[in-house]
Amino acid sequence: MKQFLSILFIGLGIFCSKLSAQNVRVEGVVKDSLNQPLELANVLALNPETKGIESYAITDDTGRFALSLPKNKTYTLKVSYLGYKTKEEQLVIGDSKEKIVKEIVLFQDTNVLEGVEVVQELPISVRGDTIVYKADAFANGKEKKLKDVLEKLPGFEVDKNGEVKVQGKKVDNVLVEGKKFFDGDTKLATRNIPADAVDKVELLQDFNEVAPTRGLNNEQSLALNIKLKEGKKNILFGDIAASAGDDERYFAHANLFYYSPKRSLNFIGDVNNIGEQAFTLQDYFRFNGGFSNLAGRSGSSINISSDDLGFALQQNDRAANVISNFGALNFSFNPNKKWNFSGFLIGSDIDTDLRTRTLRTYIRNEDTNNLEILESNINQENKSGLLKLSGKYTPSAKLDVSYNAFIKGSELEQNDNRLSNFFGVENTIQSNNSQTPFSIKQSLNAFYAKNSKNVFSVQAQHEYKEQDPIFDLITSEVPFGGGLPLINDNLFNLLQDKNIITNKFDVSVNYYYVLNKKNHINLIAGSSFSNQKLSSGINQRLSNNPVENNLGDGFNNDADYNFSDVYFGLTYKVKFGSFIISPGANLHFYNTEDTQFGVGNTLNKTLLLPQLYAKYNIRRSESITLNYALNAEFTDINNLVEGTTISSYNTLFDGNRNLENQLFHRFTLRYANFNSFNFTNINGSVNYTKTVDGINNTVIFNGINQVLSPINSGSINDVLSANGSYEKRFVWFKTRASTNLSFSSINNEIDGVENTNESFTQNYRLSLETNFKEAPNFEIGFDKTINNYEGSQTNSEFVTNAPFANAEIEFLKHFLFIADYTYTDFINKNNDVNNSYDFLNATLYFQKEGSPWEFKISGTNLLNTTSINRSSFNDFLISSNQYFVQPRYVVFGIKYDL
Repeated sequence: MKQFLSILFIGLGIFCSKLSAQNVRVEGVVKDSLNQPLELANVLALNPETKGIESYAITDDTGRFALSLPKNKTYTLKVSYLGYKTKEEQLVIGDSKEKIVKEIVLFQDTNVLEGVEVVQELPISVRGDTIVYKADAFANGKEKKLKDVLEKLPGFEVDKNGEVKVQGKKVDNVLVEGKKFFDGDTKLATRNIPADAVDKVELLQDFNEVAPTRGLNNEQSLALNIKLKEGKKNILFGDIAASAGDDERYFAHANLFYYSPKRSLNFIGDVNNIGEQAFTLQDYFRFNGGFSNLAGRSGSSINISSDDLGFALQQNDRAANVISNFGALNFSFNPNKKWNFSGFLIGSDIDTDLRTRTLRTYIRNEDTNNLEILESNINQENKSGLLKLSGKYTPSAKLDVSYNAFIKGSELEQNDNRLSNFFGVENTIQSNNSQTPFSIKQSLNAFYAKNSKNVFSVQAQHEYKEQDPIFDLITSEVPFGGGLPLINDNLFNLLQDKNIITNKFDVSVNYYYVLNKKNHINLIAGSSFSNQKLSSGINQRLSNNPVENNLGDGFNNDADYNFSDVYFGLTYKVKFGSFIISPGANLHFYNTEDTQFGVGNTLNKTLLLPQLYAKYNIRRSESITLNYALNAEFTDINNLVEGTTISSYNTLFDGNRNLENQLFHRFTLRYANFNSFNFTNINGSVNYTKTVDGINNTVIFNGINQVLSPINSGSINDVLSANGSYEKRFVWFKTRASTNLSFSSINNEIDGVENTNESFTQNYRLSLETNFKEAPNFEIGFDKTINNYEGSQTNSEFVTNAPFANAEIEFLKHFLFIADYTYTDFINKNNDVNNSYDFLNATLYFQKEGSPWEFKISGTNLLNTTSINRSSFNDFLISSNQYFVQPRYVVFGIKYDL
């Protein structure tokens, strides 16, 4: 199969090269009447018969453009630029292969209103910090959802989790007609918004929703605003789909949208048992209601533990079975120009079965007997709900007041049945993790521009959070190597209950003084206060005695923890031509106090945390950005309690109330370049984090059983990562190459001996993709990942080679066939394990032109692959994981477009 894909890759490359050879290259320059080059002018080659765009270009900073056009045709060359008269002329392409050179002179148009562009819809246009992409200029008409449209735009990427990147930078928000789509979530947007509703995609650079502070902060946020086609406004549109197949498989999905100037309404509904999760457990933990860490902007934070501790966060491609039920409602209402009300409601019920076989190599000081074979059957149930309500008052561009409330709650339960084999000793393990976390966040924000020189803001947030994890463990062998005071029994059953209540309050006051258009000062004052209460205990359930055996004070906790941070900061921002620099510093006064069983422990600390932002705009479409910050992070109560707690079937945890903060020196250097002359996108970034006094775990091993305890490591931890991509577009195809590299060196202690764990991950990806309007389209590529892990007495290497191919074929006018294929070769070089597997998914669509009805037959995992392989690494463990996956499903479906 690998040889076949290699031949196909070469053949597709030769085919695309031959197509390019049949075209004639047209180059030229666009200037004004003063002989000055015009950057970002639009050059269109129009087919005079169809009036459609045959090819287009955008001039670079020297006014150059290039077109590639088929031979023996006549075109209309149309050149336009904001504020200038549009020029049209006939362009005749003969049979000669010689390139054609043009020089275009544009003259100012005094009749055009300032800021109004009265030209034909352009493929790409630029308005300040906004780049507008005309969807139909890039799409071929076979796209189904927004994801398919975005992947056709230059420099855009959409991964399988719905995360969108533009020139390597993550998109933070998605809006539709200027209104946030489910709090700006990219996954829900890319998977649900119909492709045929998209008119334009606006890339909003340095996105800031608050008018009074635009341009004052070092905003680096990216957002997409989806402009709808005229026929999709003021009416209800969307689609409703249903499918059914063998083995009682079903799928039902509905997307409903309504947008008008005053109101919008979105509904997404999904029920299925074919593994298509519309909303995963990871998504539940990821949704934060758009709340930011106010103190984090000044370089400080407290790391409050998430609700996911102890739960297997797996993607649906690693599950044996998934039953998913999901419903979501999003709304916005503008009764007038001053008020806006918005919010969303999400409900989800997911039942997941996971089956795994794992080879676990423990990083111990012994060079033998480090391998555990662990077989697991896990059932996970997640019922969750999220509600956000927002109100915003903006009577003018000078004042912006908003209130937000975000509520989330869930019922989580995970049942594990495991068989552990370590050096011939088998242990049957049953465990149950359950909890019902609940939280509510509120914020009140006010921004006021007294005049063009004085801007004020006040932001306040409060969070209330309840966590009540329960861990129920049953083992056939004495758990934890006999390290607990247990009563002998046929089976050993331990029950741990824990309750944590968190209250966190933050307030931040900012004053901006604008000296002139190129200089301003930002003064900040704020505070962050949190209180946490934790109680926990471990009991042993006996088979012949209804009275539970409490393990004693050393295994109970009753703690109260207060954290306060008062800070003051100063930031100065100045612009020198194309260079922007913004240094700053924040002075923090910390106080922490924990009380455990009536005994207090206090820490006072003062830290000065510098930061620096710098950006050099080499050209309008090329820039280099540097960020540096010294960040302080404090731990939460979970790491401080000194009573022993259970983390897993073979891991105990002892807290350390003497922990102090850890410091992070964070450097980021980013380069981005879009060359409109030859349609290339180049971007890359380097990230380096140096951790001082990092909070790392020490471990004491007893066989595979371990006791962890956190300490402030006196050694330096280093994490260095780099990524880059190169994309070049031609008339009918594009090529793309990307790489991601990550190296980490983390220090800890193993059995009282200092140890350094190093990991080096490399990923390389190469692809070639066609984009014909009429002919079939193909994508073919190769993905390679190398993972190297090294620790005490252990060195592991895992290699994954994954060639892939995708096809999109339209035939007999009404049929569309889409397929994707991946072949994976997984190599564990330490255990001589070589596992190869492949996946084929395919769908055949039938839809008559103009008909709202679509029919399909869809098959997933058509080759009936049974398992996949992944590797992972942490401080004391290297894992080679085999996940058993869902079998072949074939379903027949119908969809109706509203």
